[in-house]
Amino acid sequence: MLLYLQKHRINRQLRQQSTLAMTMIELLVVITIIMVLTAVMIPTIRYQYRNRALREAERQLNAFIGSAQARAQQLGRPVGIWIERFRNETLPPIAGAAPALASNNMYPTDANYAVTVYIAEVPLPYSGDVRDARVWLSKVLLPPDDKWVWQLNFPPTSMLLNSLNPLIRRGDHFQIKLDHHGHFFEAQRTSSPDQDGYVLTENPVGDGTRIPIAATTSTGVPFQIQRQPRKAFVPPLNLPVGSVIDLSVSGMAAGGNEFLTTATNGNRPVIIMFQPNGGIESVIFNGKIDRPQGWIHLLIGRQNQVLPTSQFLDEETEKGNIMDMNNRWVSIDHRTGSITSESVDSITRYRNDPNSPTNSTVAQTIAAARQLVRSGTGSGGN
Repeated sequence: MLLYLQKHRINRQLRQQSTLAMTMIELLVVITIIMVLTAVMIPTIRYQYRNRALREAERQLNAFIGSAQARAQQLGRPVGIWIERFRNETLPPIAGAAPALASNNMYPTDANYAVTVYIAEVPLPYSGDVRDARVWLSKVLLPPDDKWVWQLNFPPTSMLLNSLNPLIRRGDHFQIKLDHHGHFFEAQRTSSPDQDGYVLTENPVGDGTRIPIAATTSTGVPFQIQRQPRKAFVPPLNLPVGSVIDLSVSGMAAGGNEFLTTATNGNRPVIIMFQPNGGIESVIFNGKIDRPQGWIHLLIGRQNQVLPTSQFLDEETEKGNIMDMNNRWVSIDHRTGSITSESVDSITRYRNDPNSPTNSTVAQTIAAARQLVRSGTGSGGN
């Protein structure tokens, strides 16, 4: 009898377990449902991740700019950000093309976006290689415009006369103070290898600007050259994977895209220098020095959307960064240095507006994309 009861109890337990277990068909159905849900959710998760990378890049760039402004205030001299172009070499010549067309003047895409930003500081002024080094000015006729300008003549032993000197590159603008008083004059190293030299650009002959008389004699005067900013020994900012600063549509004022570069301009960085009070002291790009009269706008976008077939292309297979309303502007007030972040505004809506010009210029179209920043009507501000 006891044996019978134990056998009956075991059989009942086995029946209960078989009732609770899943059949193979049920298991396959559950696995199929999980796979379908995963397939549906992956694009959504990927989309959210891409946008999160843009917002994180915006946040990090804002903080990095703020740290540069704080360092300028701490040191009491200009400090800025050095936006390094991704590409460091020019495009190769076009093989098989005629000599006049062999140079590749297409827009180098990799040179028009950045993923790394450094802190930039101005080195101490350069006053020559020896004590009491001097410079003197002479009038020369500068080709190709045959315009009379003041040429800067440095001592024969000066490193500035070395064509490969690292202080001032060919075509670079710089500032020089004469005889330790007055303001800094704007100057430039000429870009032609055949006539390598240094000239004043702010003071062409005959404009009435006072130049020290002693500077026009063979004796010359002491000088101070305000050197170009250099990268500081501070860890750089590396933007999150999937995000870049699109320099092809970044620039100054309402619709400027001055940071766009071509092969002929080279791949020089964009350097934004801040005064100790936080305002913008100068902007250096393509070898030029500019004192902006408007805001600076940097577009945070995606690398595969830099310089498509057309900047304002908006197709399923190809889209420009300035057409993607998920991208973000990081804009800096040139007077106060305050930072504002907003989404890219709709260019399509601007074009469909009956009050918009029929044939809008590039500047007008870019300005429309910055409308949320310029008007302060956006909701994603900093």
